[in-house]
Parts: sequence; C-alpha cells; structure tokens
Amino acid sequence: MRYMFAREILSRMDSISRVLDAGCGIGYGSAILAEVVGEVDSIDMSEEAEVWHREYFSRSNVNYICDNVITYPYEGRFDAVVCFEFLEHVHEAADAIRTFGKHSDILICSTPNEEVRPHKTPPVNEFHVRHYTPGEFEELLAVGGFEVRHWFAQLDGANPELIPGTDGKFIVAVAAKPGVGM
Repeated sequence: MRYMFAREILSRMDSISRVLDAGCGIGYGSAILAEVVGEVDSIDMSEEAEVWHREYFSRSNVNYICDNVITYPYEGRFDAVVCFEFLEHVHEAADAIRTFGKHSDILICSTPNEEVRPHKTPPVNEFHVRHYTPGEFEELLAVGGFEVRHWFAQLDGANPELIPGTDGKFIVAVAAKPGVGM
C-alpha cells in the first residue's frame, strides 16, 4: 500500500525521472515505482533479496544494487528518495538521512510509530533497532535538511490504507528541502 501511495505522489509531480528506493528488499516496491518514473535505483544489502528481485521483480528501468544503503557511492542526484521499512532496522538512521539529503531534495519514508506501537512492547520485532514518535522522526529527517510537508498513517496491518495524520501504527512522512515545491 505504501509503494502505491508513493507511486501516486510521484506521478503527480513534475520532472520526476530518477528515484532511489533505499532498503528495497526484494524490490517489489521498485517495480511499482517504475510504472511512473523513468529510472529506479534500488539498493539493499541482501544477496538473497537480490535473487528474488531478479526472478520476480526485475524491470528494464530498475537498477538493483546489492550494497550498503548508507555507504554506497551514488552517482548524481535523484529526483526523490523512497525509503520504507528500513530506518527502524539500522543504528545509523541519521547517516542514512544525511546520505539521502546529499542526493535528493524530496524524501518519502516510513517508520513504526513509537506512540502507537512501542518498540519494546511484545511482540518485539527482533530486527528493529527502534521506533520513532512523530516528533523524533521529524527531528531525524531534519538532519538531512528535510521538512515534513505531509503526514500519513496506517492504522495497522488489517487497515493498510493511508490516512492523513500520525494516528496509526505506522507513519509516513512526505518531506522536502526548504523552498522545494511539491
């Protein structure tokens, strides 16, 4: 649902031709984004995920990179960065956001909402490093020079549609650098 949401946002924007899908996993979302943008660079460290991507989600305008999201030497700029289901998995989230800010002026990203789904409350996801409150998430995005323009939320897995605001188990920020129109 989040990737379809991002696809819709990107399709409404002028001159979005190159997008980075950071922490893309198997790349199913990259295939969705590729429907509306000219080129998607997808990056994830998992070699197993890359195999799945090549088998099921490979597209002519998707470039899958099996490498570290934070330290990879990206070339040029992206019109937007999409980052779902990643930041809660890494200790270096601020470094990731700084990297995104060096290469793009627009960021669409998500995190579990600590106010609704506290990280240490069972069932604990052993692969998550932390969750963020909306305020903490906004501060994190500011590290890369981004300002949140719009908040959206998903109530839970049974209600995956995105609604305006932050009252959900997952929050999605649509952010941009100051002065960038959206």
